[in-house]
Amino acid sequence: MVTTKPINKTNTAQKKSSSSSDSHTSLVRELIKSNVTLQDKMADLIKSNSELMRAQIKTSEDISSMVSLFKEAGQHMVAETEEEKLRPLLNRISELVEQNKTIMRGLILIQKYIKSSSSEPLSQRPLGPEEF
Repeated sequence: MVTTKPINKTNTAQKKSSSSSDSHTSLVRELIKSNVTLQDKMADLIKSNSELMRAQIKTSEDISSMVSLFKEAGQHMVAETEEEKLRPLLNRISELVEQNKTIMRGLILIQKYIKSSSSEPLSQRPLGPEEF
């Protein structure tokens, strides 16, 4: 005689429920794994953003120092340009000072000659080089 087991509906329902529960647990585990991966990526992103911020601050400071260097160089270039503009004028003034010295020496010699002429009655003698 063939004995058959009666199909137990609760047994099948439990298997379906167990299968559904396993699927649900698997999905939850995948979700947790994805969440952890996402958190790791967010931490890496925050770290790289802070490094980028530090690099931008350093770059900004470097640019500021370069701008101040260029400003200072520009001021020196303007000063050199003004000095170059004044150089011909200064050279001309130096030439005039030398001419004035020569004229002054000549006037002093003339004055000495006049004094010596007036102290000697009408004797005109030529002046020697040492008297100049």
